[in-house]
Amino acid sequence: MVEWSRLPGSSTGESLDYWAYFGMRLVKHASISPGANILDIGCGNGSSLFPAAAQIGESGYAIGIDICPCPG
Repeated sequence: MVEWSRLPGSSTGESLDYWAYFGMRLVKHASISPGANILDIGCGNGSSLFPAAAQIGESGYAIGIDICPCPG
């Protein structure tokens, strides 16, 4: 987990990954249907793109675009 994805005040790698948690919550509340087409502009490390891609399955299409080559 990269430093900027941790909650404030946490110094260990054992903290909650802020972006992954809220990315999954966003996808859950967006009611994305299987087979949908997804465009994530400013996707960063894919915290909402990858859960959305899993939600749409193989019949959908997901693409993410970001200006910064984020380290995994």
